[in-house]
Amino acid sequence: MSALQPYDAPYGSYSKDVHWESDGPPPGSPYPLSIGALGRVDQFSQLGIVTKKINDTVHLERMWNLMQLAGDCSVSLVGRLFECGRPVGLCMPIETPIDLDANIGTQEERIDIIYQLRDLIAELHKKNIVHGDLKPQNLLICSDGRVRLCDFDNASIEGDGFVASEATFPYCSTVRARNLDEPLPMTRAEDLHAMGLSIWHIYTGRIPLTDGFDLDERDIGNRTLAGFLPDMALIDDPDIASLIEGCIAAGPYRPYTEDNGQAIYCITTRFVFERCQAEPVHTYSTIDHGGYCLDRMDRGDGPCEFPFMDPKVFTTEWGPIQCTRCNVGAEPNRLTAY
Repeated sequence: MSALQPYDAPYGSYSKDVHWESDGPPPGSPYPLSIGALGRVDQFSQLGIVTKKINDTVHLERMWNLMQLAGDCSVSLVGRLFECGRPVGLCMPIETPIDLDANIGTQEERIDIIYQLRDLIAELHKKNIVHGDLKPQNLLICSDGRVRLCDFDNASIEGDGFVASEATFPYCSTVRARNLDEPLPMTRAEDLHAMGLSIWHIYTGRIPLTDGFDLDERDIGNRTLAGFLPDMALIDDPDIASLIEGCIAAGPYRPYTEDNGQAIYCITTRFVFERCQAEPVHTYSTIDHGGYCLDRMDRGDGPCEFPFMDPKVFTTEWGPIQCTRCNVGAEPNRLTAY
């Protein structure tokens, strides 16, 4: 991306500058992509652009400068959106969003996107920029085949003290989720955690922490608050699994207590016994019912249908437990083989 002039350079400084007049939007039948507290995003197919109208001029200037600094890591800036003679937004070329159901057809394509994402975030961090809202929805496949970032609303220069006003479950860290009332400045660690969850999403095609079910935002948020992680058993590529685990390990400290989880969801925990003689080792599981589920059973509604699968695998350290499938007669301790 070549050096750009300031965001408030005179109208016409860029070929894609457009006016959004008080009596209506620019010509070209805009298609609204999103509308939020900070502004709106529209696509103008005839003009070949996507516009991001921003309510706060200070925030507009901040985004313009950060996207310039991000350079080739960011979708291109091709103009400004004007209203009443002043800039009120950004203009970007129409690029292809990552749609795991529609335009990402093969596992090879997913893996290519994953490694492009890894390199993209490494390059962004070299510039000391934290994106702050990393998720597949904020990735674009550009006309040259490169993956780039969009939506720099929460971006910052690391260490500048900027506090993002929003967070996206389930990609944000548990620490961030627990501090939404008093948000913390964004860090590279937050980006790395979000990258790990995004890679899991891209590889599996599932939204993390949903177990494949259509859960609402509150349910997903509760799972983030409890410190849950997605099921790594669904990642059958050891290199991708290692990449995800490395991202999460490099992310913010992840407080995890059974009490937090038990206050919200039932947890299915996997066990591996040290004394198992099989190869691969036999595995077992047990369900611990959470408070909500216990209330449900007290009402006679039965246990929950979809307990959360704890992604961690434990080796038992309590008592002289032997693998019940290798040692006939050993105490099963209510564990169920699966």
